[in-house]
Amino acid sequence: MKSIKLIILALILAGYWLSAGSTRAGDEPEEVINYAYSSWIGSGFYKLGDRTVYLLRAPFSYSLRETDTEKWGMDLLLPATIGFQDNDDGNVGTVTFVPGLRLNYPVLDNWWLKPFGQFGFGKDFSGSDIAWIYGVGIKSLATFELKSSELDFGTAFTWADQNQSGGGNDSGFSMIDIGLNARWPTNFTVLERKADLNLYFVYTQFVNDLNFERAEKKNKNIQRLYKFGIALSSADKFPIFGLFDLRGGGLDVTFGDGYFGMGLTTGFPF
Repeated sequence: MKSIKLIILALILAGYWLSAGSTRAGDEPEEVINYAYSSWIGSGFYKLGDRTVYLLRAPFSYSLRETDTEKWGMDLLLPATIGFQDNDDGNVGTVTFVPGLRLNYPVLDNWWLKPFGQFGFGKDFSGSDIAWIYGVGIKSLATFELKSSELDFGTAFTWADQNQSGGGNDSGFSMIDIGLNARWPTNFTVLERKADLNLYFVYTQFVNDLNFERAEKKNKNIQRLYKFGIALSSADKFPIFGLFDLRGGGLDVTFGDGYFGMGLTTGFPF
């Protein structure tokens, strides 16, 4: 637990340093990157019209209280994202860190509700102001046993926003996710843990159209996305550096109007 506190302290100090070193916004509107969405989108390569975005998201988490079918649990969320995107001047590097808490509450033996809240920052390396990112939401996950497999049904609502410290435009959004995941036991073992094969689909509907860059004259608005994924998962956690836990990994493909993405996934996102 002491190591966790040291990591959080180091990241907070990094955020303060980024904020102190940033320049104030001028009279002309600057390009605003949607850090908020990059904090929830996941790792991968994304094509948005004529713009290309590369994101590497580390979904670190730490269990503060284990959950099961009879008692609630709580996770400390520590997601960090490094990204690059092209613009007229070349590539722009970005970093985000949006920690938070998630409660895991068993409604029934096969149904969990997972409310969460997060707050953090985003910063690019071109000298613009720091962006403060915050979001809340709730996830629902129900599991049904079939003859030779299991079916997961997930839903989620997420509201997130960001504000430039120098007074720039925000890039808030809200979205609803609905997903299905089919899971089969296999003979594969990963790090000495039995692995299940997961095939899933997630439909995302934005309540308000998502603007990736609201300061641009040619805003790219997205209304809905479709995601297909394949992953190996385990009921036992995979410890990372003895501090963080993962339950699996794989690949997914996401597409929508003017949007295409391929990336790494930790499994069914519910």
